Amino acid sequence: MNGKWHRRFAVILVAIICIAMVVSGGSMFFSGSGLPSTNSNTSTNAPNSVADYQAQKVRIAAIAEQAKADPGNIPLQNDLGNEYYDAGVAAQSVAPTEAQGNFRQAVEAYQNVLKTNKDPNVMVDMATAAFKSGNNDLAEKSFQEALTLKPDFYNGLVNYGVFLANAKQDLAGAITQWQKAQKFAPDSSAKAQLATMISQAQSQLQAPINKGTSNPATPGK
Repeated sequence: MNGKWHRRFAVILVAIICIAMVVSGGSMFFSGSGLPSTNSNTSTNAPNSVADYQAQKVRIAAIAEQAKADPGNIPLQNDLGNEYYDAGVAAQSVAPTEAQGNFRQAVEAYQNVLKTNKDPNVMVDMATAAFKSGNNDLAEKSFQEALTLKPDFYNGLVNYGVFLANAKQDLAGAITQWQKAQKFAPDSSAKAQLATMISQAQSQLQAPINKGTSNPATPGK
């Protein structure tokens, strides 16, 4: 669980930094309906990515059968949620029409875990999957519940900030969460990355909005 989450979080954080760097050129701070992805869909790596994704789907089907036969196996449900989440991330590049379905399946598996194990790590995993599947109400509720149980949860604070900026167009709220996260950053590099995110969000808030143009913080459709 932890290894998968940390890998996912690193991808999310790098993607946010990349998008923040684009802002100086006049683009939106965030766009779309979920966390951005750093996967590139080029002709060079697409075939391998597709093959990996298809293999992942086979693996998920086997785990899903095991979970169906043993619904009370919490670690297995958690593994299933992680696999569906990772499949959702992969599908964003190689099978976009399947991405939301994978994230919804991840949410369902995580919900099975949370019935008996109120783990903030799983709550944030589920909140992020819900966000990426378009279920913003569940995402917000789960982020808030996780941070109520664990106010110093670094990953939760950072990803809740991403949610606020993207789903709610609330850059001020996102900045607040990222400033809290700075206190619990695992190292100086993570703290510096957060500082960049905060700076870019503050610049976006201060940027003038010209009449007749769209709000730069509004997600694209």
